[in-house]
Formats: sequence, C-alpha cells, structure tokens
Amino acid sequence: MWFKAHWPVYLVWAGLIYILLRLYISGRMVRFSDRAGDRSLHQGEVLTGGGFLLFVPIAAMMMWYQWYLPAVLVFILTVLGVIDDVRQLSARLRLIVQFLVVIAALWFVGVGFLWWGIFLCVAFVWWINLFNFMDGANGLVGLHALVTLATVLFIPESAQSFKPVVMSIMIALAVYLYFNMGLKRLFMGDSGSLPLAFILGFLALWMMQGQSLNALQVAVMHAVLITDSSLTLVMRLMRGEAITQAHRSHLYQRLIGPEGPHGPVSMVYAAVTGLCCTVAVMMSDLPLTRQWLWFVSVYLVLAVVFFQTRRLGR
Repeated sequence: MWFKAHWPVYLVWAGLIYILLRLYISGRMVRFSDRAGDRSLHQGEVLTGGGFLLFVPIAAMMMWYQWYLPAVLVFILTVLGVIDDVRQLSARLRLIVQFLVVIAALWFVGVGFLWWGIFLCVAFVWWINLFNFMDGANGLVGLHALVTLATVLFIPESAQSFKPVVMSIMIALAVYLYFNMGLKRLFMGDSGSLPLAFILGFLALWMMQGQSLNALQVAVMHAVLITDSSLTLVMRLMRGEAITQAHRSHLYQRLIGPEGPHGPVSMVYAAVTGLCCTVAVMMSDLPLTRQWLWFVSVYLVLAVVFFQTRRLGR
C-alpha cells in the first residue's frame, strides 16, 4: 500500500537523480576528478564526486520526510567526503567528525552510552571506514547497499514510517549504478561511500532499537564486506605494512586483477550478501544459541574462502 501511494513521487525522484547525474558527467557542472594510482583498479582520470549529487538530494528527501537530524548527519558526511576527494584530509580530522556524527546518531535512536553504547559507537565508525575501503570496484558497495536495503524493506517488522525513505534511497542508487556499472563513467568517491555507509548503519541501529533485528543479524547481513575488509587489515598489520597506504590486498581486488572486469565480482559479492541476508532474516525465529551458531558459521565460511584465495593476484 505504501508503494502505491508514493509511486508518482518515486518516478519524479528517479528522473531528478538521472538528470543531475547526466548533467554532471556531460560537463555542465563543476566536476571532481582524480588520477587513479598504481594500486587502483581504475586507470587514468576518474570522474569522482558522484556521491555529492546523489546524497545532497537524499539528505533533502530525508528532510521532506521529517528525518531532520539524520538528514543533517548525511549532509555533513557528504561534505566531508567532497573535501577529502578534492584535498586529502588528515585521518585524525576524519575520525573526529565521524565519531561526532555517530554519537549524534546513537543519541537520536536512544542508545545509552554505557559499555554497549561505546561498543556500538566504535563498531559504527569502523563500519563507515571499512565500507569506504571496499568502494574500489564498480558497483560493489552500491549493489551491497541495494541488497541489504531491500532486505530491510521487506522485513515485516520494519517500521512503515521509514519504508518510503528506504525506497527513495534504493531508487537513487539504482540510477547511480546505471552510470557507474552500465556506462562506467561515474564513481561515488568518499562523498558517496561515507554517507551511504552511515545510512546503512543508522537503519541497522533504528531496527535494533525497534527489535526488528538484533546485532547478530545485522552482522550477518553485512558479513561479506566486514570479513574482506577486517581480515585484509589484520593480514596487512601482520605483514608490517602501513595501513594508510593504498594497496590491492582486498579479496575483491585480487579477484578482479589489474585489468579484469568489475561487474562479475561485484555481482558475486551481492549474491553472497543476498544469501547472508536470507540467513539473517531466517535467524529471527531461532533461539539465541542457534543464532550464534549461524553467525559463527557464516563468518567461518567467509574466512575460509578469504584465506584459501589469499595467493590470488600476488
């Protein structure tokens, strides 16, 4: 019912995002570009900054639906990402802003700042950064977001109030993926990956507070990105590498290789994420001990895949 009531708005919304992104890639707006480094999966000049034209309208849309504070936080991270795309900000400044944004989000959803709140705060900031790390292949984080948002959308216990917001974000992402995966002419950059990671984390917090999902289910839904990024970081630390330097150690980077196609790997990641989301939804009706069993099993399987493929691309 909620979709039928809003479909004309969704149609206009999709058209608006399409026009903005089309104008951007055609050069009729100020554009942000970057030269891909030796460790990048892209080559030559890369048109970034697509996230700005995606998430400023999304923040405005959230305002329209009266999500005032979340909209402001999305806008702050979008601006932070734009600045970081144009000129490299210090890691310290980025982390300070991210922690302040996350603390505001935790306050908004009603999470107390005891041990659980502190854990969620650190985990949320880590999620924002690992999501940013994984934004290196066409469509990878965009498809992940579409799959997980679709799961949130169709969970029966989800609050009806945020379903139009989630649907609007999914439509904007689908339009962006046309330019990113289809035309291969536009990339999200930090101005997109930071606010998108925040939105996914914020919705997870909201649903945890509403008891639609628990922390184990959220961790399983996002297990593919968490495993790849976290184990990559651990392995690099063990090898004594500087974790702030660019690299090609992620599993998705090794699967794609220097000049391989991005689409198949991104779609495989999305398919595995879809399986993880199915498991997460199924866990709702299970006792806590069996939920823990599924949680451990999912991460164990993904870790085995990660280590069994560690020689790829080396």
